[in-house]
Amino acid sequence: MSQLVSTILGVSGSPRRGGNTDLLVREALRLLAERTDAATGFLRVADLRIEACRGCRACMKLGHCAIQDDDFEALMARLRAADLLVLGAPVYWLGPPGVMKNFIDRTHGYYRDHTLLRGKRAVLISVATESGFEPHEAVMASWLRVYGARILGSIRVLSCEKGEVLQRPEEFSKVRQLVDSLVL
Repeated sequence: MSQLVSTILGVSGSPRRGGNTDLLVREALRLLAERTDAATGFLRVADLRIEACRGCRACMKLGHCAIQDDDFEALMARLRAADLLVLGAPVYWLGPPGVMKNFIDRTHGYYRDHTLLRGKRAVLISVATESGFEPHEAVMASWLRVYGARILGSIRVLSCEKGEVLQRPEEFSKVRQLVDSLVL
């Protein structure tokens, strides 16, 4: 793995603190830290105050979201500062949960600037009980691609109850396989 990555940000889009998504994203960060000299950071979107998009369309004129009194721009700054993004989210009714979708929707204000994430590389971690991976990944991947990020890989992990992934070594090991497959 190349040392061209100096900052890696793990982002959990799960509302469940300490759940399977958090565990998998943290494990990916741990493994990446072993292989690189990169600084790593972890955040949970649900721990931030991100207002839902109001549909006001003011962003189309401003070039950024009109809502300025929450944690959205701070999260955007962390994304921009990272070279590699490890994005994880559970599947909730065929897509990411509301906390992650609210964040994605708020980036609409940057839609005119398709370079928002240019040069960023990303990996996706999707967690589901049994299905829904395809539409979930379509939302996450299209969001990354629209803004210029390059997706290096993804995994689908079967797990449901909090911490269950730790009892399913065949599922938990998918993180190591993903990290081992990366050429940075």
